[in-house]
Amino acid sequence: MNDFLTQPLEEIKGIGPYYLKKLEKLKIKTVGDLLYHFPLRYEDFSEIIPIKDATEGIHSFLAKVENIQVRRSFRKKMFLTEATLYDRTGKLKAIWFNQPYLTKSITKDSMIIVSGKVKKEKNKFIISSPVYEVVSKNGEFLTKDDINSENLKHTAGLIPVYPETKGLTSRGLRFLIKPLLAKTKYLKDFLPLEILKRNNLMDLKTALNQIHFPTNLEQAKKAKFRFSFEELFLLQLILKLNRNENKRLKAYQIPIEIEFIKELLKTLPFELTHSQKQALWEIVKDLGKDYPMNRLLNGDVGSGKTIVALIALITVFKNSYQGVLMAPTEILAQQHFETLKKFFKEFNLEAVLFISKQIRIYTDGLEGEIKRKALLEKISQGKPLIIIGTQALIQKDVEFKNLALVVIDEQHRFGVKQRAKLLDSPTNLIPHLLTMTATPIPRTLALGLWGDLDISFIKEMPLGRKKITSQLVFEKDRNKLYEFIRKRVSEKEQVFVICPRIEEKEEL
Repeated sequence: MNDFLTQPLEEIKGIGPYYLKKLEKLKIKTVGDLLYHFPLRYEDFSEIIPIKDATEGIHSFLAKVENIQVRRSFRKKMFLTEATLYDRTGKLKAIWFNQPYLTKSITKDSMIIVSGKVKKEKNKFIISSPVYEVVSKNGEFLTKDDINSENLKHTAGLIPVYPETKGLTSRGLRFLIKPLLAKTKYLKDFLPLEILKRNNLMDLKTALNQIHFPTNLEQAKKAKFRFSFEELFLLQLILKLNRNENKRLKAYQIPIEIEFIKELLKTLPFELTHSQKQALWEIVKDLGKDYPMNRLLNGDVGSGKTIVALIALITVFKNSYQGVLMAPTEILAQQHFETLKKFFKEFNLEAVLFISKQIRIYTDGLEGEIKRKALLEKISQGKPLIIIGTQALIQKDVEFKNLALVVIDEQHRFGVKQRAKLLDSPTNLIPHLLTMTATPIPRTLALGLWGDLDISFIKEMPLGRKKITSQLVFEKDRNKLYEFIRKRVSEKEQVFVICPRIEEKEEL
């Protein structure tokens, strides 16, 4: 029966070409898509009241149609459909805008339920643009006890209001969804019964019915919780499967050389923080495994992520492999290249700056230019290299060989295809992947969103580095800001003014 959810809507009786075209705009193509098109909110039409009890606000009335007519408003160039409604307690005027066709369904002496916003004008109550349902056309007077609310889609109980598109309103969506819910009683819940009980969750059939046409707000909340749980459960399941799949892949095993890493750290003019050391140790251990590392390195700007990543790249280089650091902008790539030269000049490294404007090579403490063709040849032959660049690294003519580690700075700045291009390998050995971000992410949220990643956090700032503070300045205080800047400059300090631009360019 769960095949019902994957059934194309064109196979469902009553959903014709008009609705199919409108639904496609909402990216709804199957029964499941439509049933999982959840309401944004609910209108509370649970109480039908006598007309004499009308007040300004949202109300529902069961009334008879005394008369209905269409007239044109010349001032606003629209059609007004006006009806006089009455019950045994009083009269009420209903008005609809640009819906002259309503006279075909709402006729004199019909019994209808109208629900909507009531306003008072000139001591008379008017219900404007109400939703309605015709419950009888035989002319007899009905009371609310005569109405079976289960047959109502638009005017009884909590009425769902959906994301809409032109030509398909919430009324139309309710019309399409309600008949489908009657066919859900045989749906098999993919969540195990044990999980449903442990988390006090509604079963699938009940949740679908209660989220679209809830008995009360409490039931609507429970249904929403069920589907929120379901979404996160499926996300975690996919991430878990991805993690297990990753462990089946093969990667370059980089031996852990503690003494060499200690030598690297001794050359630095500062000591790594505890968080940096912890992150570095986690990365080095991952590099020693026979399946690809997939690790996120999270830390504030200035916390020292780059140094940790560079040490990992040098470790890979020492073992005669290639390592890549891809930055989102050319300026950032140049900064990483300069950092490598500055802090690790005592080691016999061969590193390349590979950006669109220039290609530079750094070998054994000496820097110079290298022709693109010569560099591409080095890369394709599998020569040990540390390559720092931008998207220039993923051009078609760049073919890596022996690429053991890929470091991506600010991974959200690159698309999935760009990252996949770097990780593509001509052999069955997949490069290790380390991604860096300065976006603040709470640990529990990070573990939830990136369940397929291992995560290292750098929580401390290096010794002597001041804590960054952010302050919002309003337009009225612009002159105070300028004065603050003047004062800082007069004290021989530097000020950077960062302006936004609409389109990103890697040359920046």
